[in-house]
Amino acid sequence: MIPLAAAQTEPTVPLLDAPPRRTGSGGRVAAVLAIVLGTATVIGSYVLAVLDPTGRAFDDAVMDAATGVGLRGEGLDVLELVGIPTVALAVIVLAGVALARGRGDRALGVVALVLGAQLVTQVLKAGLVRPESLEGNSLPSGHVTLVASLGLALVLVVPRALRPLAGLVAVAVTGIAGVATMVAGWHRPSDVLAAVGVVAATGGVVTLAGALLRARPRPRPA
Repeated sequence: MIPLAAAQTEPTVPLLDAPPRRTGSGGRVAAVLAIVLGTATVIGSYVLAVLDPTGRAFDDAVMDAATGVGLRGEGLDVLELVGIPTVALAVIVLAGVALARGRGDRALGVVALVLGAQLVTQVLKAGLVRPESLEGNSLPSGHVTLVASLGLALVLVVPRALRPLAGLVAVAVTGIAGVATMVAGWHRPSDVLAAVGVVAATGGVVTLAGALLRARPRPRPA
């Protein structure tokens, strides 16, 4: 029998190994998945709804039906809210929320997400072609890209407990913007879907880059 004094001084031996510390690998996997799915969405939208004649006809028919419901003016009113001053103000507010929470990396992420997604959209819009059409290419939608990127930025900067609510708001405003562009006759469904894909992929890149930068070993002070 071990004396009481000895038992108090002996180190405790754990019966089970301590659980490993979380390294954030789940966030990296989610970011990579967003990049893959977002890229696949953009490619699929272009191939199936632009290059394929049957898909192109269906895409045009849906936009024509949306335009014909007689709500063109309402759609234009909604889209007028999405302009440079409004977007700039939203970016400043979202970055300010991140800074107020002590998350400078998230503040930089907001700017990188909104500007990066819009840059990708404009490059794709200028580089892709629409066969058998005298119109310029409209895929992806720039307006939907802006709204969706701001919605995703909102999800990234709010506290974890509020992210489900922020996600619902992001989906709602993106859906409204997408419908408005079709009702106004500006974009087809494939343009809207491709814009969402661009934002998802860009968000994945920004998130993955932030995770990799945070994981870098910091040099010890001399």
